[in-house]
Amino acid sequence: MAAKQQNLARRIVTAYVLMTVVVAGLFSLMVIEAVSYAEDYFAEAALTRDLDSIIVATDAGQPLQVDRDMELFVGAVDRPETLPAWLSKLGAGFHEVHPEGKELHVLVRDVAGKRYVLVQNLDEFEYREDILQLIVLSAFTLSILIAWLIGTLLARRVIAPVIRLAGQVRHREQLLPLAPLLAADYARDEVGQLAVAFDETLGKLRQALERERLFASDVSHELRTPLMVIASTCDLLLAQGVSDPQQHGRIVRMRASCEEMRELVEVFLQLARAPRDKGGSTDQVTLGQVAGEQQAHWRDEAASRGLELKLTREAEDADRYPAPQLRAVVSNLLRNALHYTDRGFVQLVLRSGGFSVCDSGAGIPLSRRETVFQPFVRGDSSRGDGLGLGLSLVQRICLQQGWQIRLDEHAGGGCEFRVDFSAS
Repeated sequence: MAAKQQNLARRIVTAYVLMTVVVAGLFSLMVIEAVSYAEDYFAEAALTRDLDSIIVATDAGQPLQVDRDMELFVGAVDRPETLPAWLSKLGAGFHEVHPEGKELHVLVRDVAGKRYVLVQNLDEFEYREDILQLIVLSAFTLSILIAWLIGTLLARRVIAPVIRLAGQVRHREQLLPLAPLLAADYARDEVGQLAVAFDETLGKLRQALERERLFASDVSHELRTPLMVIASTCDLLLAQGVSDPQQHGRIVRMRASCEEMRELVEVFLQLARAPRDKGGSTDQVTLGQVAGEQQAHWRDEAASRGLELKLTREAEDADRYPAPQLRAVVSNLLRNALHYTDRGFVQLVLRSGGFSVCDSGAGIPLSRRETVFQPFVRGDSSRGDGLGLGLSLVQRICLQQGWQIRLDEHAGGGCEFRVDFSAS
């Protein structure tokens, strides 16, 4: 993926923190603005009250009393030079000035030709205002940290049922017929509705698996019985003796085809019942035995097509493998190679721990090599009446047995289907 996607828990924490940043930030700004407004309002009111008292005392000839953080200037209205230069340009009313970096509140009033200017130093108030702003900033930062902590705990609590539900759905035992319902463990909320949906889906999947199991059992019973009858009949005819060589050959081929069909039935049943289980038939054979059998079986087919069927033993493999599965893999690969090769050869190469089926055909483009193992995909739709299931069956058998199969380009042209009995 081009960009990393955050998981659900992290998104919840992020949303919680962002909401706190917006709300706490707006609240902090409102507090600071309210403090600034209150400062100006109460400062103007206090200066007005003090200046009224000063003017009354002056008119009565009483001594003036000015707070230590205040300073009074009196001058003529028509003579601004009687006041300090930084005050001479101020008009009547309340002002906030900053001479030489200081913050001062100034109230100017004209009475009977006199200009009264009351100045208040705000150093102490500014110190307290700085402390208040620091408290607001600290509270804002602390609220973000608390939001992150609460969001993390809340996300874990919210996500925990989803994680547990995912683990239960992923567990293989949930597909067993007697597996308990998932929805019983969850409240009737969104997660509970999701659990109900999983129960319905898993129920349908269990029914499908049960139908497949019953079908496999029925096929096992219904096909093995007639195959046994055919095989026993062929054995009986051969035991009685057949004088006609052609009839004898037909019976032998019939008996061999019956045995091949029995092994294919067993392979299909194993694939249907336990597609990931390496277990299978107790009949074990070596790779050399199956290679010899299959070379003899397909020799006439190759000759009829004008092809040379070669068997090359690069190394001996003394290990033993399930007979039906190994025969099905080798047989389908040889059939596929013979079917799509117009001239030249088809070669079965035996190695230690695997084998290859090579041909001198036209080959398969690199872009289509991954699709040839898919069901109902054929190399050339104009050739024959095959359904494109042979290579798919081969891949399923290899997957079940833990073998590895891949398609490469043969050094002399054509294809090479390589099977390694060790997946590594």
